[in-house]
Amino acid sequence: MYDVVVIGQGLTGMLSAIWTKEEGASVAIISQGTGRILQSTGVMDILPGTEGTMNDLIRKYQIKGWNSLLVEGGIDRFKTLMVQLGNPYQGSIEQPVEIVTGSGFLKSTALYPTTVSPIPHKGHVVVVGFQEITDFQPSYVAENLASERPELTIDHFSISLEQRSHRTMTQLDAARLLEQKEVRNQVIQRLKDKMKESSIHKSDLVILPSVLGVIGWESVWKDFKNQLDTTITEAVGMPPNATAIRLHEQLHRETTRLGVRQYLNSKVVGSKQGKQTIESVMVRNANHTIEIKGTSFVLATGGILGGGMEKMASSITETTLGLEVDQEGNLINPYDNLYLVGASQGLRVTSHGITGGIFSILSSYETVIKNNYRQPLGGEQHDKLTRHQL
Repeated sequence: MYDVVVIGQGLTGMLSAIWTKEEGASVAIISQGTGRILQSTGVMDILPGTEGTMNDLIRKYQIKGWNSLLVEGGIDRFKTLMVQLGNPYQGSIEQPVEIVTGSGFLKSTALYPTTVSPIPHKGHVVVVGFQEITDFQPSYVAENLASERPELTIDHFSISLEQRSHRTMTQLDAARLLEQKEVRNQVIQRLKDKMKESSIHKSDLVILPSVLGVIGWESVWKDFKNQLDTTITEAVGMPPNATAIRLHEQLHRETTRLGVRQYLNSKVVGSKQGKQTIESVMVRNANHTIEIKGTSFVLATGGILGGGMEKMASSITETTLGLEVDQEGNLINPYDNLYLVGASQGLRVTSHGITGGIFSILSSYETVIKNNYRQPLGGEQHDKLTRHQL
């Protein structure tokens, strides 16, 4: 039996598993796929798709019980984790910034990795594409960015990676190629030559597609930054995004390092329920079906957005545990040991569009705190957490 069983391997699932394991609990994570994090941009918006403050988030998502200590504690713990994983995140929820997307338009975000930089209002910007990559067009990016930042001076061009591929190359392919130092240095030199040819002596910012490496991102980013002597930013765009792949792979490796038991490519096909608790779940993979028992369960299936719920013409069905929910996706008979994180909380958090970002971080952190009240974990970190009274 595990102390905590997490169902789902997206951002909320992996954060819940990692932080619960750090508290000393035995943890299992069950995943049928890879999680929707791979379809994200890897940056943490307050309100995905629009601008907004934490007060706007709390109001729109109808959140109760989030106080300043919980919010600050969750953000700090996420940033601390990302430093430990070698992928520090910058920014704050108090002062969101505008970053550029792969289409050239700006988006507001709160937390972003080192490879992403805010877009200035003035100065000289160079947008660089690669001839082998068709889903990032520097002329299109430059035109849209100019409409957003009319006081910027913007140049744009494409260079070649000079690497052959038997299929259309993606930004992720380029990111892995640029982790090879020889390839990287050759590309940087071609970029320098092109800037000289275009009479560009110095720029304040160079915008690239999301190609600054995956595992070895820091060496790639530093070489571009130092050799070009300017600020570098990736334009986050359509998946596969290197920024999101980095985050997913780092979190997945951390669950492994911490000793979280992973049931991959496994589907929950049933559950055993007591009067007020979930006792176990039945899990099927390619080979067999097994029963996994737990003291607590965390449902991180993504709700309607991730396939954990299905919306019919007049009703909503919870597809993972077969739970009874109302027309808003809320549990009719909540279980004492079941915690819903992220979009699994129903329509109240998904009716405004996608969730994710800051909401996922804080939802996961809140679940760990609530779960700690049920677990005999003790220790300094537990004492610190329990000061965040909900």
